Amino acid sequence: MKNLILLSTLLLVSNFVNAQSEDEKAVKAVVVQLFDGMQKHDSTMIRACFHPSARMQSIGINRKTGVLELTTENSIDGFVKQIGSLPASLKIEERVLSYEIRIDAQMATAWTPYELYVNEKRQHCGVDAFQLYKTDKGWKIIALADTRRKCE
Repeated sequence: MKNLILLSTLLLVSNFVNAQSEDEKAVKAVVVQLFDGMQKHDSTMIRACFHPSARMQSIGINRKTGVLELTTENSIDGFVKQIGSLPASLKIEERVLSYEIRIDAQMATAWTPYELYVNEKRQHCGVDAFQLYKTDKGWKIIALADTRRKCE
């Protein structure tokens, strides 16, 4: 009887871990798709990653004033249009250094340190902090905040 209880418990834990792993893979896939879309300048691919109500925020030094500031876009439309209209000759690549993904039910957070390269030259680095929501069509980004700083 003890063996049956132990086996049942192990199966339940195993199913929970596998389900969580699948969600973690799906969350990571959304982040990868976003960066692939940016690299390809593919606005359709980028937009598919976001929930319609998503907003974006950035924390960094204003180039004109030299002051640290928080900027907010309450719609992703400007970001999608900006990336989609970049010239094909401009190569952008956001290199993710690691992923820390946490999930609770229909909400996930992905913390991803990165380095941004433009035409193979490192521009800046920082961290992207994604908030995602699991919809009936999969995980969608509902908020994205990032830091931008000079790399050391």
